Amino acid sequence: MPTLEKAILGRWSIVETEMWDREALDLVAPAHITFERDGLGQMELVAVRASIDYRVADRAGTRVIELSWAGFDEMDPVSGRAWAEPDGDSIRGKIFIHRGDESEFVAKRSRRRMPTSPSR
Repeated sequence: MPTLEKAILGRWSIVETEMWDREALDLVAPAHITFERDGLGQMELVAVRASIDYRVADRAGTRVIELSWAGFDEMDPVSGRAWAEPDGDSIRGKIFIHRGDESEFVAKRSRRRMPTSPSR
């Protein structure tokens, strides 16, 4: 059985939030969170485009993904944090914008392939 760290790798499409509808979520680009092998990744939703730094943690016996993120929202610097818990073929969690909104979300594994990085 793969570890959670390996199981979450790849792109996850954000399909639902309590705050934003589908049209708003995909305003600039298809809403997603991408987890890469090195504990880093990207996130895009609404007009936010950010890099993420994530860890897999244990919360009361449950494995969760905790992350911080920083980027831009309509060219203004923005940052925040989030957490997510695997739930079958999806992850469910909550996104927090520093000094701003917060919203629960659901993401499903994307069928879109991640670009491969050039070999070193």
